[in-house]
Amino acid sequence: METPEYIEGIPTEKKRSKERFTLIMGYYETLWKQLQRKGLPNAVKNKFLNADIYIVRNESDKKTAREALHNWKSTYAVKHLRTVIEEAKPLEGQPLFVSRKEGEQKRNGYKNMILLYHHFVNEEKDYLDFVVKLTIGVMTGGKHVQYCVNKIEVQ
Repeated sequence: METPEYIEGIPTEKKRSKERFTLIMGYYETLWKQLQRKGLPNAVKNKFLNADIYIVRNESDKKTAREALHNWKSTYAVKHLRTVIEEAKPLEGQPLFVSRKEGEQKRNGYKNMILLYHHFVNEEKDYLDFVVKLTIGVMTGGKHVQYCVNKIEVQ
């Protein structure tokens, strides 16, 4: 099945990355406003970890936007970020915890990283059947922060 030019308002053409960047930042802003209206912290509970995953302005959004703008599927995942965070779980055969990388992850104060995955499933539209990786930074005090979400290739 051929991928349409737009999916839920997201341009699929590779060269439309600037538009996807703008959409991603808007999706984050919308989610923050939804959480604030409900009187919630900027966090969404992950069912597998049974933990609040905080969505930090100028951290969660910036890293994700830099990665997700390259692929419309990553942008789609950000549009559905609340569901991704709630439903993500480990991928069989993959480690749950990984060491933080030097640089940005270290500067952000993470002691290690958690890798969870969410499988979008659509039997009618094969282009909407893909897996995204949710990377969560764990702070020294135990706080979980959404670090990045992006589409991955599954072997």
